[in-house]
Amino acid sequence: MPWDRRSTHEPRGDDSPPRLLILDDEEAILLPISEYFRQRRYHVAATREPEEAEALLDHDPFDLVILDLALTRFGREGLEVLSAIRARRPWLPVVILSGYISDEVENEARLLRADAVLRKPQPLDELARVADALMGWRRP
Repeated sequence: MPWDRRSTHEPRGDDSPPRLLILDDEEAILLPISEYFRQRRYHVAATREPEEAEALLDHDPFDLVILDLALTRFGREGLEVLSAIRARRPWLPVVILSGYISDEVENEARLLRADAVLRKPQPLDELARVADALMGWRRP
């Protein structure tokens, strides 16, 4: 049976804020994205370290992950993190956001079921539009 995120992940019926995990090794990217989504009333967990992101995923219920592919500073690539996310929570929407995406890497990310692949720089309002659409929520 083909994988279908909609069948296993429906928007919550309550009014609690969406929970977002952001993993990017560049603080100059991580901080503005985090602040932007906090202003949009998301609960945001942000980290520069893949191991911390994986630990957060093990303990916190997230609604979406924004993941950078080039995590070379830590010796792990984003595709490995995406694979780990899929092993833990196959239904969880993941947005790849990276400045270094070849066609081959983009295809591999899609094979690992990345829900969206966006190139940096990406306008924050467009990133938010994609995030909201993936979660099935309309936000002001």
